[in-house]
Amino acid sequence: MGCVRVMVSVLAIGLVLGLSSLQAVETSSALAQSKPSQPAATLPIINAHMHLNKNMPAAQLIALMDSAGVTQSVLMARYYRGDRSGGEGSDEQALSYAKQYPGRFLPFVAGQRPELLEQKRWLEPDEVAKKLLEQVEERLRSGEFSGLGELIIRHHSYMIPQAAQMGSEVDIPVDTPLMRAFADLAARYQVPMTIHAEAEPRVVPGMVSLLEYNPKARIIWAHSCGRSSAKAIREMLTRHPNLFCDLGDMTRIPASGYGNYWPRQTPSIFLIEDGTGRLYDDMKALYEEFSDRFVLGTDNAHTPSLRSYEARIRRWRQLLSGLSAGTARRLAHLNAEQLFTRKGSK
Repeated sequence: MGCVRVMVSVLAIGLVLGLSSLQAVETSSALAQSKPSQPAATLPIINAHMHLNKNMPAAQLIALMDSAGVTQSVLMARYYRGDRSGGEGSDEQALSYAKQYPGRFLPFVAGQRPELLEQKRWLEPDEVAKKLLEQVEERLRSGEFSGLGELIIRHHSYMIPQAAQMGSEVDIPVDTPLMRAFADLAARYQVPMTIHAEAEPRVVPGMVSLLEYNPKARIIWAHSCGRSSAKAIREMLTRHPNLFCDLGDMTRIPASGYGNYWPRQTPSIFLIEDGTGRLYDDMKALYEEFSDRFVLGTDNAHTPSLRSYEARIRRWRQLLSGLSAGTARRLAHLNAEQLFTRKGSK
């Protein structure tokens, strides 16, 4: 009888231990599933929307990138002149940085130029436009540039009092003869073209017609496709395989702009996160469904904004952690690698 009690006790202990082990395994599994993209904290990131001003030293940019875990960065020079514009960058500067730090910078042929702020020039290309097109083609033909842009088409004006710098109101139709010429060059030399155009109702049809004009031209519509709704972006991506969206400056932290209804709120503007590092459900579903069509960016346009560079990347890592591991990798760097790898020219 004593032996039986001992055997029953042993069996009971074994059962308890077995259940405890099973529960431990189930708990461990649940924890693993609750953190589907934990590697987001250490993922390499390619900054697909970044600018370059004359007073942005290469060493400073590299130090910021290294600290934030950014392996490569697009450089889109801002040619604007004057203290209030805070630019004076150039293609030559971007290219020199790329040569100084091989593999770290992806120079674009710049689109932010004073001569491209005149609407008539887009509608009726003059000698200035023709000369610029020749220059753009020469630079793309060299194979040393990874893209074209950022072309500013529909842009809200703003003032940054603490930096005494500003941005102009720009209102140019998307689909114009000059834009089509740029699109043809982008397609011919197989580089993407980044366009800034707020997705207002009168703007979207022009973007649609441009995408349809040359399906071989890969268009990156900046700032979450002009801060469109998830529904509108889904429809556009479904219809146009040559459309990509960059999420430049869409983080909703105090130092960011476009992720905060900045510089003004309109009915056409939709944000991607709630301000705590959590993606809105419709945007998260969109990224999972079209995981190969989005790239990230910080959009530090004015030099003083470099102070928030690392904070913007930290928020991106937080947002990526809410996505599946595969989608997080694609948004962090894989999509950019594919977009900015040239296959040669025709």
